[in-house]
Amino acid sequence: MAYTTIKKPSDYFNTKLYTGTGSSNAITGVGFQPDFTWIKMRSGTGFHKLVDAVRGVTKEIYSNDASAEFAQTQGLTAFGTDGFTLGTDANYNGNSSTFASWNW
Repeated sequence: MAYTTIKKPSDYFNTKLYTGTGSSNAITGVGFQPDFTWIKMRSGTGFHKLVDAVRGVTKEIYSNDASAEFAQTQGLTAFGTDGFTLGTDANYNGNSSTFASWNW
């Protein structure tokens, strides 16, 4: 079996903590353009939000619920070269709320 060595794992996965603003919010410092981002509020309760480039940024799924894919236009609104941009949805970007994002 062939093995591939990943010399710098942060080129493929990175955690980014951030504080919400309640308005459009560019989260940078991920180190690459993510194709899959998992967001969870740290300062309160809420669903785990999973967004990927295949479904598109307006579609979210949940790791903690059996619900089907859901359309959300004000959650994660764009993947960028060094992170992602958030809209006004409080479950992604509530003013003064703290969040964790895991990015692949």
